[in-house]
Amino acid sequence: MDDLIAEAKIVLDQLKDDNHKVACIMRSVDGQLFKGVSVQGQKIHLCSEWSALTQALMAKADIKIVVAVRKKDGEYFVYPPCGLCREFLLTYYPDAEVAVSEGETLVASSLLPNAWKKS
Repeated sequence: MDDLIAEAKIVLDQLKDDNHKVACIMRSVDGQLFKGVSVQGQKIHLCSEWSALTQALMAKADIKIVVAVRKKDGEYFVYPPCGLCREFLLTYYPDAEVAVSEGETLVASSLLPNAWKKS
């Protein structure tokens, strides 16, 4: 997971402004990396997991691990997914390991207990 955290830091440091506070890196079972950043607009905020997940879906990738990193006041920390991102991960990659803190991952399907499911 340390290499994914390092990659997320690189992504955040390459951005030209502070409108992108979180970077997400997803690694597929075959080693491909899918990167995303949070996007803040006038009225809506899109999480970094969404853009990384979209790339992974388009590549028909099977995601093994997901890590999001937030940069605040020049410091970085692993950022657990919000409720909507947990639902997306549960829907598309329920077996993926998701970082919830530095050094700790949980299976995506366990992040949203008793989740509502479309029948």
